[in-house]
Amino acid sequence: MSARIHLLSGLGDKGPAAIVVETNGKRLLLDAGGALHPGEPITWADGLDVDAILISHDHIDHIGGVAELPDTVPLYCTPLVAKTLPKHRAWQPLPARGSLMVEGIKVTTGQAGHSLGGVWLHLDVDGGIFYSGDACFESRLFPFDTPPPARTALLDASYGNYDQPQESCVQAIRLQLDQPLVLPVPETGRALEMALWLSEEADHCQFPFAIDPIIRDNLAALLALPSDLRRPGLDSAISALLERRNASQPALQLVSDRNDTPDQWPNYQLLHTGYLTPERQVQLAAGEISWQRWNVHLRASHLVALADQLRATQVVPLFTLLTGHCLSEWRQRLGQRLRIHRTLEIQPHTATRPTAHLTV
Repeated sequence: MSARIHLLSGLGDKGPAAIVVETNGKRLLLDAGGALHPGEPITWADGLDVDAILISHDHIDHIGGVAELPDTVPLYCTPLVAKTLPKHRAWQPLPARGSLMVEGIKVTTGQAGHSLGGVWLHLDVDGGIFYSGDACFESRLFPFDTPPPARTALLDASYGNYDQPQESCVQAIRLQLDQPLVLPVPETGRALEMALWLSEEADHCQFPFAIDPIIRDNLAALLALPSDLRRPGLDSAISALLERRNASQPALQLVSDRNDTPDQWPNYQLLHTGYLTPERQVQLAAGEISWQRWNVHLRASHLVALADQLRATQVVPLFTLLTGHCLSEWRQRLGQRLRIHRTLEIQPHTATRPTAHLTV
């Protein structure tokens, strides 16, 4: 069975995720990303005709464009991700870990290590097409499941050639805990694992601590899932944190990133730990906020390791710069497997070694 992959958005820079896989007369949309920056139009959805939509997770750059598509198109996501869909949008369940048939195509899912309810997607199309969504090997809370082999790998490369281990990031944040801090975080992503870590630090260093109610709710939702959908040995720590009351005058607050501007927190230093919009970059340059990454995406060496694990013969690094020095680095890391075309055509096996060719 041949396939054609159209990278509508997400290739060459950080941007909305939207990929169409066309095979056997059917068109499946992998993610329906919304704009990362206020006021930016969503152009990838203009005139788009697909048979089904598969959503990897609930962050805006992967789900925020659903409203641009007809409500009549079948949409698949996990139940926790469905909570973020537009009101009354019909959906069908993706397993947190398992397989189902979508428009005659076998789709396998697994835990992606990035967020509550998030999954990677594998399409059983001649040799396999793997789409990581956003993924991470280093989460203290969310597991990453080993995917089936795939000739074609569409991988989260949001961090480019960055390769700093998580423990180094944690230590850098630890050094800033001696001042009043607010950490705005995605409420279904790093918020949950950072809440556990910060509660441990608060106990050790004896500073008053508070977390946003929505983060508590999401921790409770995670605890209610089957135990194999979180890292082992954490249930008692999650339960203890849920029972812990917020300090009345906290020195450190973990809040939803909907509340992430300096004027909302006049007596605190804002410490951001993820992607910065252009507005936040200006604030960082002016010293109005601080920034230190907490790893929630694949580091460069992990991306290569995943490509090797998949036995992929062609790899598309998504959500990253692919020009100049960055492109040279990717060529060194991925060699002949690197693909940067917006359209890929995958032909059936014609020899003992898989073959594929590309069209622009």
